[in-house]
Amino acid sequence: MTSDNYEDKPSWSEIDKKKDSSKHASGDSADSRPKSPKKDWIHKMYLKEIEGLFKGKRGSKEHSVALEAIHKKTGTKQFNTAAKKYIKEYGLPDDWSTLFLLIDYKELKVVKQVITLLKEMSKEEPLSLKEGFKSKLNIIAMTSPDEKLRDLAEETLEDL
Repeated sequence: MTSDNYEDKPSWSEIDKKKDSSKHASGDSADSRPKSPKKDWIHKMYLKEIEGLFKGKRGSKEHSVALEAIHKKTGTKQFNTAAKKYIKEYGLPDDWSTLFLLIDYKELKVVKQVITLLKEMSKEEPLSLKEGFKSKLNIIAMTSPDEKLRDLAEETLEDL
């Protein structure tokens, strides 16, 4: 056998390069392939469970039921009972919509705290929510029998 035959053979690196550029080899990386719906759903459920762990009591179904009760009973005689139960168990909520409803709660101490929280949160909220908050404060400033609450409403209006 002659040395010419040996030179015609490709080197191992050339063979590897040909394999990489083959039509039969997949060039897709794991990131570019679409995720399966099942894997996506499992991932979302996993994140939801982790979030629930960090929320503590507020991640429970009972919390969701109590929060929903406040929203459903707004404007009814049961509103103050639902709000009192929620606040006793979980403290003040941290979402704008529920806090906004609690402005109508009967305990003035809680209403003052709610106004202060909403004032801080209003910096991040859209104009439409701020305007609704201002309207509520105007009503409180004009109609509240409690002088300290009226003063707080007026001061908050000036700051907004």
